Amino acid sequence: MKYLRAMLFGAALVTGATTFASAQAVVAVQYNDDYNRQAFNDGYRQGKWDVQHGQRFRPDSNNWQGRDDRYAFRQGYERGFNEARSYREEPVYGGGGYGVSSARQLGYQDGVNDGAYDRRTGHSFRPTHGDNFKHADRGYVPNYGNKNFYKQSYRDAYENGYSKGYNGDYYQRR
Repeated sequence: MKYLRAMLFGAALVTGATTFASAQAVVAVQYNDDYNRQAFNDGYRQGKWDVQHGQRFRPDSNNWQGRDDRYAFRQGYERGFNEARSYREEPVYGGGGYGVSSARQLGYQDGVNDGAYDRRTGHSFRPTHGDNFKHADRGYVPNYGNKNFYKQSYRDAYENGYSKGYNGDYYQRR
């Protein structure tokens, strides 16, 4: 009898743990009707379209009237926008968020070119004196977000590229 109770208790624990674990796997966003599901799908498509066409993040641009539908649209939009952005913004130099990879790529290449030019023309090592470093906004578009963050990413990459270009490291490894 003692062993039977222990086995039943053990079985109840296993069943309860399994039920709890499977409940954790349920998708967080569940919709009660077709309108919410359609709002989510519309948002998802709109978010992807905006990234593909260079539009800014605008999750509240919808015609859905109900609060739940507007919420579903926003959730879909954010998911579609973020997924599409992650496919488009593969980092070329270093990594980072939306626009940062462009800043780093351009900054690095400009730095390499300016460093190599200064070396060829007999200038001293001066990575912070050129116009590219001072302005640091080449290639910036408002969709990239904070302009100062873009400039800082550009300058960091520029200094690295300048050093490689000036020292000849960039051209020897190609």
